[in-house]
Amino acid sequence: MSSLDDPVEADMCAGRRQTTELGPVAESYDQLHRIDLLGEARAARGVPEGTYDSTVCAVLQASEVCLLNLARLANRTQACLLADDIQSASRYIQWAVGFHRLLRRLGTVIFGARGIYGAGVSAGATTVSISESAGYAAYVDALRGLEDVAKGSLLTGAPELTRSTIATKSIDDSLYRVLHGIRIGCHDATKWESDLTALPIGVSRSTDELISAETLARAVAATELHGDTLHGEFVALHQVPEILCAEANDHLEVAIRAIRASALSRAAQHLTACRELLDPVVDAQRVMAEHLATGEYHEFRTNLGPASGTHSLSIKQHMFRDLFKHMWNDLETWLRSFGASSLEETVRDIDARRHDDPEAWLRHTVVDQAFKLHSAHQQWRHEHLHMPRNCLGSGGTKSMIGIPDGPQAVYKMRDAANAQHSLATIHRARRTPLTNAVPDSPMAKLITDPSSLDSELMRVVGEATREYFPQVQEQGYQPFRSGAAERNP
Repeated sequence: MSSLDDPVEADMCAGRRQTTELGPVAESYDQLHRIDLLGEARAARGVPEGTYDSTVCAVLQASEVCLLNLARLANRTQACLLADDIQSASRYIQWAVGFHRLLRRLGTVIFGARGIYGAGVSAGATTVSISESAGYAAYVDALRGLEDVAKGSLLTGAPELTRSTIATKSIDDSLYRVLHGIRIGCHDATKWESDLTALPIGVSRSTDELISAETLARAVAATELHGDTLHGEFVALHQVPEILCAEANDHLEVAIRAIRASALSRAAQHLTACRELLDPVVDAQRVMAEHLATGEYHEFRTNLGPASGTHSLSIKQHMFRDLFKHMWNDLETWLRSFGASSLEETVRDIDARRHDDPEAWLRHTVVDQAFKLHSAHQQWRHEHLHMPRNCLGSGGTKSMIGIPDGPQAVYKMRDAANAQHSLATIHRARRTPLTNAVPDSPMAKLITDPSSLDSELMRVVGEATREYFPQVQEQGYQPFRSGAAERNP
């Protein structure tokens, strides 16, 4: 195919925005995931940053994105059932189960936040509930439509098949996956709705006003392509982390300043809040790893443009570079201020004396929460590696920004983060290893052997990706660049 036969290449030559038969090609990560609209919704919340109230807002905004996607998935499932396409219906139902899992985790963040900030958050406050949001209403309407169709086509239209499927089939049966997924979703919905109901908050605004529901709806709808792909779900599982990471960054900045001022209870509180917020971020990666097939990703890969292979200012620069560096540098400075002969002695003494008095316990808690926060960072990096492993493969398969080998690049970023001086120094002092592998174990040797099944599957994925996207292999490297100032607490 010549470059003029390729709509992307032709548009590039003509100076127009690139398009494919599915729709536009994103020109940047921010454009793909509508970071501008997410930022607009964040700015309109009307609550102080890095507080309990801002945490509630962030969780409800992330929940709204999930609900809008659940509504879309329910409508797709309904259409499949009407067309007697049980196999496709089962795919969408499984994706819905993933979003329900994510909502469950968001509910636990709220529970954690109420514990972190104490009973005072409820004093004289108004309440908000997820059931008052536009996304919730859209999902209930879509679920009602799905239930009506499922009852008609399955319970009434094929009662014996439905009964025998439930009674005798397993997860390898498409119809069983539809029925089983529906009941899992229904049960989980009662839990996350309960967790996200009557949340105390210090501002008197409706749920839709508080979360800027119309703006979030635009952010979700703006990502849809013409074809029947999982592009929207892919974007949603980036939008949810963006909302939560922006909130986590605010809490981490407060924690860093508190460590510098030896305000230890405040530091521990905000480190804990930051870690809680990252749990659903990790889960979002897991949902994508479990449900997005290699070929489904390849369907819309071209439309991701340079957004595939990079990350946002909020995550890549502010969270994993700026604030990460400041937190561990300042933690080391604080620990060395105790005047012990070595950092190891200080850390050992903090842990050994943690029950001696309230101040000793606070010192231990700050160190412990910092370690737990880094564990959450490690979990995110591990889950994030599924994408390049599953969708790019090995053998030098380039990302859309021309990274020579996608999986290896992500492994190197993880290892570089763990080599940060203060992080490594404090972990050595606490005798906590930073390595993510046990290279000499029998299992590790089996998995990493070039002839192992995992290695062969990575090779096959790499060959297929390079074959389907030969033009990407010709691209030069376009590294992440930002003119934004360092986030300096």
